[in-house]
Amino acid sequence: MTTATGTGHRAAAAAVLVVGGGAVAAASWVSGDHGFAVALVAFYVVAATVAFVWAGGKGDVAAIMRAGGDERQRGLDRDATAITGLVMSIAAIAGAVVQTARSADPGAYGVMCVVGGITYTVSLVLLRRRR
Repeated sequence: MTTATGTGHRAAAAAVLVVGGGAVAAASWVSGDHGFAVALVAFYVVAATVAFVWAGGKGDVAAIMRAGGDERQRGLDRDATAITGLVMSIAAIAGAVVQTARSADPGAYGVMCVVGGITYTVSLVLLRRRR
């Protein structure tokens, strides 16, 4: 575990939580579930506060949360992101198969499979040109 705290912005993770949580809370409010929307706002404010405090600390996770860190920490973040993408892709494919078996329509799982496939293909083309 490293103790570098030099680079990055401490509010990066908190800002992501506030913006994303605000969008979810607003959608809940618009759908008519006002109590749940207020609870979401409270939850995301607490989560953003915890993230802000945690990002100010030392260690690998804090550096990643600051959107900074050294090469090793950025590598950890990249690898964790890749693993997350693979697991989410498997879940989307499994969901599409199950949903298709139930209703002959892959639904939202199919959309996620298409978005993932297009993103992967475009990324490969762009990254190959850069390297």
